[in-house]
Amino acid sequence: MRIGLLTDCRGLFSGYEETMLAGAELPLLERGAHLTNGKPSGGVSGARVAGGRKLQIVRGCTEVSEFTVLVEEVRRLVETEGVDAVVGPISEADGLVMRDLARKYPEVIFIPVWSGAQELTLRHPAANVYRFDTDEAQDVAGLGSYAYRELGWRRAAVVADPFVGWQEEAAFVAEFCALGGNVTARFSTPTDLGDPKVARALRSADGVAALLWGGYFTGSDFLPALVRTVGSPDARLVAGTYVLEDSNTLVPIAHQPAGVVGGSSIPPADETPAMRRHRAAFSKAFPGLPPSYAETPLLLAFNDAMEGLLRGLDASEGDLSDGRRRLRGELARVRFDLPSSRVHLDRNRQAVRNTYLKRISGGGGKRKFRLVRVVPGVEQTFGGLLSDAPAPGPGSQPCRKATPPPWAR
Repeated sequence: MRIGLLTDCRGLFSGYEETMLAGAELPLLERGAHLTNGKPSGGVSGARVAGGRKLQIVRGCTEVSEFTVLVEEVRRLVETEGVDAVVGPISEADGLVMRDLARKYPEVIFIPVWSGAQELTLRHPAANVYRFDTDEAQDVAGLGSYAYRELGWRRAAVVADPFVGWQEEAAFVAEFCALGGNVTARFSTPTDLGDPKVARALRSADGVAALLWGGYFTGSDFLPALVRTVGSPDARLVAGTYVLEDSNTLVPIAHQPAGVVGGSSIPPADETPAMRRHRAAFSKAFPGLPPSYAETPLLLAFNDAMEGLLRGLDASEGDLSDGRRRLRGELARVRFDLPSSRVHLDRNRQAVRNTYLKRISGGGGKRKFRLVRVVPGVEQTFGGLLSDAPAPGPGSQPCRKATPPPWAR
């Protein structure tokens, strides 16, 4: 069994390559493999699955949004190296390119990683693409009902960045409005908070959903300015997953004892036994890496993708005959526990998982949270609210009262 592993070895995310490799290798180490030279980049050897079949990792080098490089690497892995499955790459756009490439190789299994685009699996899915991650809409499940029921909002404003925030916007709007709420203003960053009309629209709402990736697609000074404009952030602000999981955005909120709540697919590490076990296993396997890396979205995404593939291999007893037909069938049926949640795949081979509402409780920009709520069994259609809506884009999700998704009822 040969597994192609695509990680970013150059460009914007190249500094995280060791993290990506560690995430993918940890499930192999837990099955008896060992590090070749003590570092993730040195690779692993000795990995096997049920039936005694040996596993070999064949690495590929990609760079986010360099699609020519991605196509060349996939072709090399499939056509020259003869891999049976490809794990990776990262990012939304790269995942969509991978989906279209997968149609050219229907007998090869593709598992994109940390690729949050709804379109990867929600509409026109490829039959040989499997995603064990949540998409970006799933990440904020429960946030709309929290704002409506717990904070008492009836009128909400939304501020989302135009690159990754619009899928979270669609999820928040669908859930909040289904319960009877109204979205009175929507803004895409960059937004001039000094404009009196903008400030008035934000202040006149009961609260604001900040769905943005601060410090990357949004300037680092925007979130502090938004907090000052809105006021009382514990009652008048909720946050998307990138606010929580990118430590650069925590400083402006966490230095105030605000208790801001946001949505994420990752539970607080200190509050779940599974995440504590995962962190301990990671620290034992990779003592040269900071323990906090175990909780990062990139590492968990590679861990989850590789674990899902290995579960399918175990269930199929490593049977790769008949165009890997048995393996593809078992992958679609797997149910197992990940560090962050129990997972199974829906009919489009998209993860159905728990997500979490977390309250920021730390200072100094550290990832320190308290669990507010477990949002169970989040599927990507939101009970049909998203699958029946237009394909997501900035401001595309209609605000209408409807039957809310099961976790919001």
